[in-house]
Amino acid sequence: MYQEERLLKILEHLSQHQSMSVADICSLFQVSRDTARRDIVKLVQEGVVIRTHGGVALPELQKELSSYQERLIDESDSKKNIGKLGAKLIKDQETVFLDVSSTVQFVAEQIQAKHITAVTHSIDNVGVLSNRDDLQIYVLGGYLHAKNRLLYGPSVIEKISEIRADKAFIGATAIHSDGFYYPYEEDARVKREMARRSDQVILVADHTKFAAKSRFRLDFECVDIIITDQDIPIEIREAIDQKNITVIECQADIQQGGDEQ
Repeated sequence: MYQEERLLKILEHLSQHQSMSVADICSLFQVSRDTARRDIVKLVQEGVVIRTHGGVALPELQKELSSYQERLIDESDSKKNIGKLGAKLIKDQETVFLDVSSTVQFVAEQIQAKHITAVTHSIDNVGVLSNRDDLQIYVLGGYLHAKNRLLYGPSVIEKISEIRADKAFIGATAIHSDGFYYPYEEDARVKREMARRSDQVILVADHTKFAAKSRFRLDFECVDIIITDQDIPIEIREAIDQKNITVIECQADIQQGGDEQ
């Protein structure tokens, strides 16, 4: 099969599945990884796809994702309030998973508990916590994804499976009535494994996530508590209530707390 024909078939596959890995290209077209990478380079150069870690995606998907720094700025006041409430749930000497969500970073910034062990694959969480001498940081090693400021790969999930945590703090790209959604399959897998290895899972997400879209789903059953900043849309709230998930709205908490910001 000529490259031009293969490139058309890759685009056809992307129109149905939105993303494709190097391994997918190798398997589908029986070509080497070098050939698959050359195909990816060609498509990227022509501007019809965007490179992701491990493969390619359609440009429309990339619009769902701003850079990590941009996500950190968006709704920062809401995220700070959510992070403050989340941090209060952490007790002294606990082991805590902290994922790469920008809202989880606000949790990390406001942890008051002493002698905890923080387990993370977020470069920024490491930076936030590294000036604390009263806690331990365990970094889940893997390949560096520079744009999203995280470490990824099979070794991350393998290491998570060897740890037992008291709590896990995870984020979400989108929240619908059937679960939580993420742009990358591995992102959902990491959060699923963190949930499986934790006694309690707290999802922190501002109100914008209830109107967003993404692709890979995490079941509601994985989460025990949701901390957010505004009322949840009724159809999503009904689905969450059916799963007996506790919802904490930080806006109401702040009002009750008087001058707390």
